[in-house]
Amino acid sequence: MELRPVSVADLAFLAEITLLAAFPPGPLPAGASDMPHVTRWTVDWGRPGDAGVVAWSGGQRLGSAWCRLQADVLARDEAGHPLPEIAIAVLPEYRGHAIGAKMLNALDRAAANAGQRALSLTVNTRNPALHLYERTGFEVLRRDGDRLIMVRLLAAPSP
Repeated sequence: MELRPVSVADLAFLAEITLLAAFPPGPLPAGASDMPHVTRWTVDWGRPGDAGVVAWSGGQRLGSAWCRLQADVLARDEAGHPLPEIAIAVLPEYRGHAIGAKMLNALDRAAANAGQRALSLTVNTRNPALHLYERTGFEVLRRDGDRLIMVRLLAAPSP
């Protein structure tokens, strides 16, 4: 498996797998791909601070992890600056092979190189990915019922 930066050629794939990240398993609601909480991840991709990686193997995309500053800010740093929010998804048939952890580590480097100091996410306490986020250094910032807002500080960018 190799990890590559997200490019414009990957946007259709990101739009597709955003559905995996944005909805629980099962049938999607009508018009899911046009819902604002889905389209916000790919519209105008390439804005300052956007960063992401795509996992590839055998000429096929397996998953992606990406981040961007959202209009609805999930978390802020100590100075009050908004933190980018992440989305991550691995195609179901490739889960359980540490692809998610590898993508998150590569996303950390890409986000730091894009000038980010930390990443944020939201996850349901029943989502199995919660354990991945905890293992990779995300910490709970606050809880809202079954919803956790988590943050991970980034290392300084690579020289």
